[in-house]
Amino acid sequence: MKTEKIFSEFVAAKIKDYLPAKYQEADCWAKESIGNNGIYRWGITLHLPGEDGERNIYMERYYSELKAGVPMNKIMGEIAAQLEGCRELDLMLRDSRIEDYQYVKPYLSISLINAGANRRKLLHMPYMEMEDLAMICRVEMPYPKGLVIVEVMNESFQTWGVSKEAMFGAAFKNLWEYKDFTLQELAPAVEYLQGGQCEPENLLDVPDGTPVDLQEMLYVLTNREKVRGASAILCPRVMNKISDLFPEGFYIIPSSIHETLIVPKRWGFQIKDIKETTRDINRIMVPTEEILSSHIYEYDRDAGRIRQARESKEKKRGMER
Repeated sequence: MKTEKIFSEFVAAKIKDYLPAKYQEADCWAKESIGNNGIYRWGITLHLPGEDGERNIYMERYYSELKAGVPMNKIMGEIAAQLEGCRELDLMLRDSRIEDYQYVKPYLSISLINAGANRRKLLHMPYMEMEDLAMICRVEMPYPKGLVIVEVMNESFQTWGVSKEAMFGAAFKNLWEYKDFTLQELAPAVEYLQGGQCEPENLLDVPDGTPVDLQEMLYVLTNREKVRGASAILCPRVMNKISDLFPEGFYIIPSSIHETLIVPKRWGFQIKDIKETTRDINRIMVPTEEILSSHIYEYDRDAGRIRQARESKEKKRGMER
């Protein structure tokens, strides 16, 4: 972290040498910000006189490039281009009337994060808790080059002049109407992401009543963008469909903030074993900033909600004997 700070300070001091003349009057400084799960990240912030906002870029990617041997001049050129691109994005956000709640309302959605690991972050944003998780709102603005995701902070929320219940109600409605969640067999989904030619079938699109051969042990549930897709477990339409596919029940493994894994109960896995495996995967394979939880969940169809899975007393007594 100290070396990233030094790298960020160096970039902030030298970046104007790589920017057009109009940026010579800009202020640029290194800045540490808190991300998901309490992870602090270093970046640079640039403010050009006459502009309302600031341009912020994290340095983690560029510092990794430096360690990999990419020449510093090339890295600085990339950062300069990114800063100039922020101008287009800033104008888009300003013109989008993001301070107008009625305009923003159709773009509201929900992300899931770990409540305990994000206590400091949650002080600055409206949220609702579910088990050990926190639901936060985000705005997903369409953008010619993709999708801009902005988390709703207290400042914006207070400007809108609506209640937390109304805002989350609108976000849930958008989430429940979302048509792009996917449930796929894990192994083919990973193969496709690694360059495979055939995308596996989305089991959520299978018509009701259609026979499906479901012989895999693990299925990945996310959205088509593979970004913040763990929120799929908040959608009753999705969870009821999975209940239909696995009438014997299923466990939900919080793989990361981007996806969850579905494990049919018919395979007889013990909750204790799944928890231990999940903790090991989180520790070894998942970036700390993307960890969602080490708990295992079930879906209560009658209540329409997620709850932590717990071993029954009968099973525990049987194991003790």
